[in-house]
Amino acid sequence: MKRNIFLYLLLVPLFLLLLVFLAWPMVLVLWESFFVEGKPSLSNYMSMFTSKLYRESLRTSITLSLATTAIGTLCGIPLSYALYRSGGRLKALMLSITPVPLTFSGLVVGFAFIILLGASGFITLLLSKAFGINPLEFSSFLFTWKGLVVAYLYFLIPRMILTMISAWSKADWSLIEAASSLGASRWMTLHKVLLPMLLPAVLAGSSLLFAVSMGAFGTAFALTGTGVKILPLVIYTHVSEVSVDIGRADALAIVLALVTTVLILIYERAFAARR
Repeated sequence: MKRNIFLYLLLVPLFLLLLVFLAWPMVLVLWESFFVEGKPSLSNYMSMFTSKLYRESLRTSITLSLATTAIGTLCGIPLSYALYRSGGRLKALMLSITPVPLTFSGLVVGFAFIILLGASGFITLLLSKAFGINPLEFSSFLFTWKGLVVAYLYFLIPRMILTMISAWSKADWSLIEAASSLGASRWMTLHKVLLPMLLPAVLAGSSLLFAVSMGAFGTAFALTGTGVKILPLVIYTHVSEVSVDIGRADALAIVLALVTTVLILIYERAFAARR
């Protein structure tokens, strides 16, 4: 009993931290979203259905996040396996380098892509000299939502690799050997043994990629300004000095959090039901 009380006391700082920096700000944002010019109103939320800008922003945010999640997951799984199977100094070096993209701010990542793939970027000019491509036409994709997909993968794939490395390390490889010794084909071993074993890590990793992509702001702002209509950038326009509308920004933030949470829950339940 005394041990349980001691453990609960150790959790008190974490509880206070979440209460002050997560729960309380969310309550304030939710509260302010129901007011327009000091009066209670649902018009901030009703505008989500009537405004073409908000509908388009939500659709683009979800499309962008689904695309980056799918590509990041498909790239991260084999890369993490190759890294897990490698050994010696190469593995140690790669494990130390992989988290580095996660340490940069979104603005730094955005400007780095401009330096590499912009109209005067290093890679763009190299390809222009080698294949005679038009730098302006080639670099134009970078400032669209498709360019954001490429830029987001820079910091999403390492997240998937780090998640899967732990899963590969904890996998029970004796089950794979047992399945093979009992005559199971490679496909059956993959489908019946390996995938169910790795599914929790794949779900966790891909859910993380989707959540990060939905809320990413710095990279999108550095590359497109407010040219691409995604929810984080629309929220920014409502809290900037140009067009301040805190109530709308609060409502959009609540919608962004709800949509992200609900889609992740649906995704995880759908795949968990297949296990």
